[in-house]
Amino acid sequence: MVWVGGALDKYTHLLKQFVGPNQQYFQWFEYAALARWLKQHQQQPVVLIGHSYGASTAAAVVAAGHPVQQLITIDPVSWRKPDGWAVRQYASQWQNYLASDARLNFANLVARCGGQWQQWPASFAHQHQLLQADHATVVARALLDWRAQQQITQTLNSRPSV
Repeated sequence: MVWVGGALDKYTHLLKQFVGPNQQYFQWFEYAALARWLKQHQQQPVVLIGHSYGASTAAAVVAAGHPVQQLITIDPVSWRKPDGWAVRQYASQWQNYLASDARLNFANLVARCGGQWQQWPASFAHQHQLLQADHATVVARALLDWRAQQQITQTLNSRPSV
């Protein structure tokens, strides 16, 4: 698993708090380091998770031709968007989570100023889901949702065929 934190993750640890042992973590501006890491591990199934500016960095690196098994973008933010079709091509599974709570608070204000992607990924992601959460609390909600989906898939795959 590889994680890419947003611009304020260095201080808030919204994403970093979920990073487990033997997992990689990059900051949103470490595009080249993330690309190198993915190239070195291209023969392994990689799950890449990013939030805010980190989500846009993760999507941009994937779009540049670095394949991943699964890309999870959580409320991506940036004024530049990658080629959506390229992201879809190089991510075997792309799940995007969008924070739908638009109340005015610090986290949502930061996301709006940063260039929140809103519904744009819906045209390209394999899954696009709105979560009732703001830009900060959407991380925990998205990861809970994603983990629940993983458990359901594992349960279904482990059932004996008839």
